[in-house]
Amino acid sequence: MNRRELTVHALLLVTSVAFAGIVWTRDKKPVGQAADVTVWPGRASDVTRVTYEGKSHRLMLEAKRDERGRFFVGSDARNTAPPTSSDGGIVQDPGASARTMNLLSVSAAEKLAEAIAPLRSPRALGPIGDDKAREFGLDVPDGTLVVVVGGVERRLVVGGVTPGGSDRYVRNPETGEVYVLRGDIFRDIDTPEARLVERDLHEWKDGEVRRATLRARGKARDVVHGGSESKRVWADATSADQADETIGNWMGKLDRLRPTEYRTSPPEPRTDVARIEYSSGDLLGFLEIVKSPASDGKADYFVRTERTRLFGKVSGALAEQVEQDAESIVR
Repeated sequence: MNRRELTVHALLLVTSVAFAGIVWTRDKKPVGQAADVTVWPGRASDVTRVTYEGKSHRLMLEAKRDERGRFFVGSDARNTAPPTSSDGGIVQDPGASARTMNLLSVSAAEKLAEAIAPLRSPRALGPIGDDKAREFGLDVPDGTLVVVVGGVERRLVVGGVTPGGSDRYVRNPETGEVYVLRGDIFRDIDTPEARLVERDLHEWKDGEVRRATLRARGKARDVVHGGSESKRVWADATSADQADETIGNWMGKLDRLRPTEYRTSPPEPRTDVARIEYSSGDLLGFLEIVKSPASDGKADYFVRTERTRLFGKVSGALAEQVEQDAESIVR
């Protein structure tokens, strides 16, 4: 065989090896995996309950509806002592203390409902045997997610975090199918106090308000909201062309009152602090502020609006300033 023939054979060998490598790389995806699959069907509007039973907390959200639309109420019960495991199960210390926080959520819970109905997975792994469950954190699961969609209860066992990411492995206990779910869902579930508690007092924007009636200490005052789009100002209704900085500062403090948790029933006993009714010609909504005696001898302050429906606890320092200033504002 001459040099030319050797060169031809060498080139053919190199080409064959390269082609085999391409085929191997292309086909190395494990059999049984699928991308972008539907775990279960449904519509966000049909989600009526979301429950998560985890190692350290139990979250429950239930959909409600009134004349203003849909909202979610629920609770998050969190154990202060870490759980132990026995025979692969989660065991809570009966003597461990727990704290239950009541939740009210509108926009954040609606986004969660949109994420879970229909529920889609970026990757389906197929059935995983018990011998491989540990690889996916499913031998001792983190918890169980239960969602009621359209009257049908859907259940997933939640495992570990995917390598190098924040997505989670989950398994359908009925079929054994294992999926990857996006981490956003579990960030909401794991930290509801930060991501699900409703902070926004109103759905409408500040620029929509044209007038407000302030009530406090048995007195009332009408104020108007005007100015340019870039600089809105408040003024007394009797001198609408003269901006009143004192009123503006007080109204600004009202906007900064943000609930940290909610009460399932009105606080008792309670004292009315102030009520503000906002309008754009038609009534837009309201804000009520009340206070109730606290265990430390001071007072807890709560607000309720047309959006929150329930009383939410707010910063005592800021609410106390609002109360103290009300005497000079509402006269």
